[in-house]
Amino acid sequence: MDLMLADYNGADTLFHGPLAAAWSDVRATLEAVPLHLKPSDQASKVGAPIWDPVGMNSAIKDLLLQLKWAANVPVPRAYSFLGTDVDFVKDGTIVEVQFSNYPFLLNNMLRCELFHKSREQLAGTRIRAAIIVTKGHMFDASNSTLYFEQAKMQLDELIGHSVFDVPLRLVGLTSPHGAAVPVTWTEYSAARYSRTVRTRRETTAKISPGRRTTSRALVTVA
Repeated sequence: MDLMLADYNGADTLFHGPLAAAWSDVRATLEAVPLHLKPSDQASKVGAPIWDPVGMNSAIKDLLLQLKWAANVPVPRAYSFLGTDVDFVKDGTIVEVQFSNYPFLLNNMLRCELFHKSREQLAGTRIRAAIIVTKGHMFDASNSTLYFEQAKMQLDELIGHSVFDVPLRLVGLTSPHGAAVPVTWTEYSAARYSRTVRTRRETTAKISPGRRTTSRALVTVA
């Protein structure tokens, strides 16, 4: 995948300095993971290729576990009102992979802010920075799914009013246009919410730009 980045509160300095190894792990993982797509079940586009959050999450997790990141790290009991766990932690860095609905971005950001300000330890390390991973707008997805450009607008507005202080890097996953982009195509046992794979194959896709700059990409799976 290709990466878009937006940094807040000095995240660029940390990820080029004391947290460079953590960022190197995340960057290598996200650049290596193939694009995961699935057929849509929405009435207006049944069968059309859309973003596969289950497949993408699983692939990212497999790669980060190989790099010794702690996964599904429990939220301290005092903060359980903010959820049960965070996705990944290593060397003072939280990684949240957010392919769900757009309101969850603020939950992720606020949890990271709280852990940072409270000097809380997760997986035995004090939290110094956060990375939130999103998809680019170019990929079609289920309704209300968060995308990088939308997340950046939210965070830009919040940082303009000094709402959060945690060093944070927002990442957006995109893909180059071309005739042979590697794709993992998965069909699940149920059209919606299922994690049980019925079929999965490695293939390629042609990705073409939409008619306008605000349009989704045109994706044709081989």
